[in-house]
Amino acid sequence: MLVTLRQLQYIIAVSETGSFSKAADIVAAEQSTVSQQIRVLEDRLGVAIFDRKSLPVRLTAEGEGIVLQAKEIIEKVENMLQPFKSKPNRFG
Repeated sequence: MLVTLRQLQYIIAVSETGSFSKAADIVAAEQSTVSQQIRVLEDRLGVAIFDRKSLPVRLTAEGEGIVLQAKEIIEKVENMLQPFKSKPNRFG
């Protein structure tokens, strides 16, 4: 099962804003893309991450655990990349 960092960023943004459209603004994507990619991930996992019937959108119980793990993963990736951010790009 493939899960992308972008999908995790979308989930985090929606969880923090309670809105797919506000999350799309934050992650510089179309609202439809954010919604579609989260739906793809939910289908792969077999769980609903968000309760879309409520406004603002709320995390399900499973979604809360997924968001916590998503934040940890994103933080680890950012920490891994940190030492390289100040180095010049050898390809450019």
